Formats: sequence, structure tokens, C-alpha cells
Amino acid sequence: MMTKIILETDNKKDILKIKELADRLKIKYRIQDYVTSGKSRKSTLKYYKIIDKGVDVSNYGDPSHWQKTVRKDRNNITLS
Repeated sequence: MMTKIILETDNKKDILKIKELADRLKIKYRIQDYVTSGKSRKSTLKYYKIIDKGVDVSNYGDPSHWQKTVRKDRNNITLS
């Protein structure tokens, strides 16, 4: 299993420290520079906050009922 960690920083000294640590631990990494305007950065942060909150799925109903309804043409499926 592979795990991806995404770090964001504007501090070049921190980037160097992280690179040194990754090299020492033999961890593959990729550095991607990007420039954002203040407006797009605020917009991006807004979307990250929404994603972090998650969503309330309790109002979506029973997924097994949906699956049985959608898959009427298939043999009965038992969910474990």
C-alpha cells in the first residue's frame, strides 16, 4: 500500500529540510511549484474547508435498497 502526503509551504528553508529528511528516509517525493493569486488561494482554501467538513449521508437512505432497485435485472445480491 502506498500513502501520499501533501505538504504546502512558502518557506524555502522548510522545503530543504523536508527534502533532506525524505532523502535520508529514502522516500520518493515530487516538488511542484505553483503560483496562485490571493483570490484563487482563498477560493482553494474555501474548498479544502468544505472537503474537510465532510458530508452528512444519513439522508441518502439505505444503499442496499438502492442497489437492489438498480440491479433488478441481476440475480439477487447479498451484501455482507
